[in-house]
Amino acid sequence: MTSRALLFSAILITALYSIAQTSSAAFDEVEKWKASLTPTGMFSFKTLYSSNPPAQYIAKGQQPGSGITPETDYWQKLVSSMTAFDVRTVEQKDRNGLHIVTLAVSMKMKTPQGLRPRYVTEQQGWQQQGDGWRIVIATHSDVVKMPPALKPNPHLYDATANARTEIDEAVAKAKKFHQRVLLVFGANWCYDCHVLDQAFHQIDVEHRLSKSFQLVHVDIGDDGKKNNDIAADYQVPLAKGIPALAVLDSGGKLLYSQKNGEWESARSMDPADIITFLEKWKP
Repeated sequence: MTSRALLFSAILITALYSIAQTSSAAFDEVEKWKASLTPTGMFSFKTLYSSNPPAQYIAKGQQPGSGITPETDYWQKLVSSMTAFDVRTVEQKDRNGLHIVTLAVSMKMKTPQGLRPRYVTEQQGWQQQGDGWRIVIATHSDVVKMPPALKPNPHLYDATANARTEIDEAVAKAKKFHQRVLLVFGANWCYDCHVLDQAFHQIDVEHRLSKSFQLVHVDIGDDGKKNNDIAADYQVPLAKGIPALAVLDSGGKLLYSQKNGEWESARSMDPADIITFLEKWKP
């Protein structure tokens, strides 16, 4: 990841509508939205979006568009091609008379390898209208294969750590336990670094990783220049993007280093890709 955008862009609602503040009633509308994500529920799904004022869709990195059709068409297409929708509320708050929710949506998609999970991050601004709620603004991420890192660990890359000492300690442990060492160069501001680390904690990945590797996170700092000498030692071109990986044997000898930013868009990878990589480079 070469930019410092940490998370999926949030909805910026201020100044979009002149909405009088309303008293907040009990909010359970997400369940209605989730329940309507079926081929037979799309009519009721569309009624959850406001007609007055007209609901608006925000494309990533842009201002509100000319209507909500891109949003409803997006979900209608997914409903026709995917199954087993699950919706989890990650965050909710009140702002400018709107109730804003961030949702983690997971689903199953048919692939040549069978049903596989896919993920979307959805953000919505709900307005209380009369005795009900309606969505007045919404945005969504692309469909991805890796779960989004919506609550990243701010201490994933320890700014106070001595990377060379940690690598030496990892090599010593790898020698003792007949393992290899996996170096992951990255930074706390890198969204894809958090996505990759989250994938490392999935059961089928974590088992392979802990059995065969000692893992070291090497911080490149806020300016991207920290530990550049270590990256050079292990032939990792950080200019190609992070996260960036290298594999060492139990004696500290370099076995693999990525050359072309293969891991820098971790969000677009498949967990199966990580398993294949670990299986290839395990002792």
